[in-house]
Amino acid sequence: MKMSEEKQKSKPVRLKGFPMLIGNLVNSVKDTPECKDLLEGMRTRVLFNNLEDKRWACLVTVDKNQIKVEGIRKEGKDSLSRKKLFYWGYWEFPNLQTMMGASSWKSGKWIRKMGSGKVKGASQIALIGQILALARPPEPPAEK
Repeated sequence: MKMSEEKQKSKPVRLKGFPMLIGNLVNSVKDTPECKDLLEGMRTRVLFNNLEDKRWACLVTVDKNQIKVEGIRKEGKDSLSRKKLFYWGYWEFPNLQTMMGASSWKSGKWIRKMGSGKVKGASQIALIGQILALARPPEPPAEK
């Protein structure tokens, strides 16, 4: 291995597009006590494929009480394959509003909305959904 190859591998990948949004949400809650309780003993790998973002998909990995978000470039048909990425859950959804509204859904609506996209491993997606639900924006103060 050449020195230049070593430097490229050690350099952290900067998230772009849809994975950057998910990464920011995860980073905003990963140090909270609620999130640490959820991460305890959880293991999963979920791939989120937003069809609006033509270049990037997002792979979220939870293992050993750590959560990691990776951007996966959509280069060809096999770039998001299960054999290549070893994910346990997959959700392909048409637009970002579908995913971002998921934290407030009741179970019936969750099933209908997930049915509109391509889903594999719904229980794994729900685990990540619990973490993303912690990242709700703060409610405006009540008027007196």
